[in-house]
Amino acid sequence: MPPRRTKRSAATVEAEEETNESHLNGQASTSQPAKRARISEVDGNATEEAQPPAPTELESEDTTLPPAPPASPPPPPLDDGTDILPPPPPPDEGDTERLNGNVTAEQEQDEEAIGGADYWAKLANEEASAAQSSGGDLYLDTINRSLLDFDFEKLCSISLSNINVYACLVCGKYFQGRGPNSYAYLHSINESHRVFINLESAEVYVLPDNYKVKDASLADIRYLLHPTYSEKHIKTIDAPDAREALDLRANSYLPGFVGLNNLGANDYMNVIIQALAHVKPLRNFFLRDSLAKSTELVRRFASLMRKIWNPRNFKAQVSPHEFLQEVANASKGRFSITKQGDPIEFLGWLLNKLHTDLGGGGKKNKRSIISDCFMGHVRVESQKVFVRSGIELEDGEDVKMTTEQLDKLDSDGRKEGGQEDAYGNAKFNIDREVKVDRSPFFLLAIDLPPIPVFQDVIEKNIIPQVPIATVLSKYDGVSFQEARGMIRRYKTLRLPPFLILHFKRFTKNNFIEERNRTIVEYPVKGLDLSPYIEDPSLASISTTYDLVANVTLEATAGTVRENAIWRSQDANADVDDDDLTEEEKWFSIQDLLVESIDKQLLFLGESYIQIWARRG
Repeated sequence: MPPRRTKRSAATVEAEEETNESHLNGQASTSQPAKRARISEVDGNATEEAQPPAPTELESEDTTLPPAPPASPPPPPLDDGTDILPPPPPPDEGDTERLNGNVTAEQEQDEEAIGGADYWAKLANEEASAAQSSGGDLYLDTINRSLLDFDFEKLCSISLSNINVYACLVCGKYFQGRGPNSYAYLHSINESHRVFINLESAEVYVLPDNYKVKDASLADIRYLLHPTYSEKHIKTIDAPDAREALDLRANSYLPGFVGLNNLGANDYMNVIIQALAHVKPLRNFFLRDSLAKSTELVRRFASLMRKIWNPRNFKAQVSPHEFLQEVANASKGRFSITKQGDPIEFLGWLLNKLHTDLGGGGKKNKRSIISDCFMGHVRVESQKVFVRSGIELEDGEDVKMTTEQLDKLDSDGRKEGGQEDAYGNAKFNIDREVKVDRSPFFLLAIDLPPIPVFQDVIEKNIIPQVPIATVLSKYDGVSFQEARGMIRRYKTLRLPPFLILHFKRFTKNNFIEERNRTIVEYPVKGLDLSPYIEDPSLASISTTYDLVANVTLEATAGTVRENAIWRSQDANADVDDDDLTEEEKWFSIQDLLVESIDKQLLFLGESYIQIWARRG
């Protein structure tokens, strides 16, 4: 049987060689180099692999020479639970140079500065550049469009400053600035809201990285902030077949017929805004031009007009807060969102203010879009009323009035002077001076027939009605009106393209205020105003008018303004032909409530202000 070989470790081989070294003196010269080679190989420091002599076959077990060890002895067996440690990594170039003494002191200082602020700023700029080059859409998924509302006044929510204001596109709040230590910058760090839009330039930035984002997906937000309209869009914006738009919640609405928020007590201003928004030339003027060089009031009014007609609104409503805040400032508190007012007073002030701010008026009577739409001219003939409450007495005369003196006075104490006709109606005395003026106007005041003072129970429950032709007779150039110590006669010389009528429903005396509930009957289409023109035959323009907007009043019965509700009734089409009136729809708007209304029932309300458009 051949002898069986056993595996021995390198340490065992070395021990046996040392033991047999004394017996193998003759072979010391040849075995010593092989021993050193094996030791160096085990230590891992050998640079050249030693070649041991080839093993020889053992003929018997009594052989005294040990077998030659293998070229690469196996590693020692590992005990259970022993951790295997990886070999150390090779040194990098910097460590090698440092070990070799080739690193200078300046290089060591540069390496120590890596952890400073400049290093991290450099990294941030590199990341910003990388994000910008990749499209800048790293944080765009955090934008919450349902919280965006650009209708409010553009003021920082912390400093209340209106300079360089940004809106957070994540929460919708306004903050100032975008540089370090600014409120927008701190908000981006504290709340991790990264995307902001400049409320003036509509540029979008990511903070605190402070790089601009140019992404097509932000076009709807920019359009919501600054709506723009092409000429093609303006021409078809109020077409009878105009399609409804959808907001973010898929609620349908008709552009131009959206509700306005009531911020407290501004409903009387909302109805005026709604009515003016449907005057076509005025609306188109503010839709075309941003009016960047005009006054703040004009710019905010233009912005409100564009938002009302915006077909891409995120909500089916608009807040007039920004415009009404400027109204309060420009009127010095006369018109406020916290107290009720009269719509006709606000309308008169607004038209005159816009006319002046747009360069109209002055010594040269310059025109503006306001005068082009609403200004007409009326001839006013006036004569002073000669009224005496008694007879002037000389010093020392008795106060007692004689019968002859009483006969010279009528029932009103008016002295005989030919200022009454046979029926007691006022008229001019041709023997006295009559003053004639040509006066421009933006609106015409219409007097309603007075309500009888003494009424029975049945008469109190009946609301009187009067045709519009009857109340328009004030401007026929024949009828006389007496008020405030003057007798006047009116005749319209030039009617504007859009005629504003104000039905005077409120009267005041020294004690109380009264409301006239008389219903005015009028046609929606085809109102003929030729009887009220100086010479209709010479007029080269049409005298037929169609109703555009109607402002009505509702209040608790028996009261004047208690629980007053103002509504604006507006048409959605610009139709000049009577045959096309079926395509026209009317909407009643009360703050946020928008509902359809039958145009045949418009006159049933207490009309307070009406806007009529001339045909042709």
